Amino acid sequence: MLLVAGAACAQSFPNDPYYGYEWYAPLLGLPKAWNYTLGSPDVVVAVLDTGVMADTPDLQGRLLPPIAAEGLPVLDGTTHHHGTWVASTLAMTIDNLIGGAGLGNFKVLPVTVTAPDGSNVSEDVASGIYKAADAGARVINISHSVWDYAVLDTAAAYARGKGVITFIAAGNSDMYVDMTGYPNLIFVSATDSGDHRWSEAKSDGTRIGSSYGPYVDLAAPGDNILVADPLPPTDMDRYGLVHGTSFASPMAAGAAALAWSIRPDLTADQVLALLCGTAKDLGPLGRDDEFGYGRIDVGAMVDALTPEPATLALLAAGLAAVGIGRRQPRQAAL
Repeated sequence: MLLVAGAACAQSFPNDPYYGYEWYAPLLGLPKAWNYTLGSPDVVVAVLDTGVMADTPDLQGRLLPPIAAEGLPVLDGTTHHHGTWVASTLAMTIDNLIGGAGLGNFKVLPVTVTAPDGSNVSEDVASGIYKAADAGARVINISHSVWDYAVLDTAAAYARGKGVITFIAAGNSDMYVDMTGYPNLIFVSATDSGDHRWSEAKSDGTRIGSSYGPYVDLAAPGDNILVADPLPPTDMDRYGLVHGTSFASPMAAGAAALAWSIRPDLTADQVLALLCGTAKDLGPLGRDDEFGYGRIDVGAMVDALTPEPATLALLAAGLAAVGIGRRQPRQAAL
């Protein structure tokens, strides 16, 4: 780990060879955070997805024994690689001379919530939330869209009662979605390197990009994200670049896990208030439909974590005043 003195404090730059592709790491202030912690193995992040390939070199020592939603087989991630991409966004081992760097060296609990063909139903994802919460996860990440978010919100309320925060991808429709009413699901939209909402043209002339609307709570980078890619070797030797809110959501989940790595005594409400209160405000002043309360800023979060404890109380009070923490459910619009 190379330490470079900056204006505020020294910053840490890892020796992972593909770290240079991670444009978002300095933007988020990850080098500053890594001065305090590379992520605690005591913090478990559940990845509810298609399974994770256990032999991924950059995830060695990161993975707990996998589990599955009720009635589903435990998948190993070899057929559908999405779960491995998500897990590597979150937890590629930092400073191990291979690949890239995740947000922290957390433990990852793979939870299969898809059928072998990669499809999912809402009830299976909800079952995965219950199982992850009961298995000791502190953070849950869901990088899938579902038909019925209400059943997920009920499960996430159960997890919240155990002190767990559930993050979920906002979707990739590139459209406004008039949806509200799920206070226990933290929806994350995707941004690009210019801190704009991620949106781009496809080769067929249509567009893909981050969905947005009143349901969005936070934003995080989701364009050209480095992942461990188990496809045949390329010029990046089994690593690749992906985009989507599927990879923005684990960024926010990783930020929460870093907060708990530094201060394991914090409550879920305090961590959520911290994330929203230190996020970089983009777009119109205050909360907006594209970025929620802003793009996560891990460096600012660390600054708020390390001074007087009163800082957290002020953040929590301020966010409670605008409804973050224990938000009141509103009617969902289809």
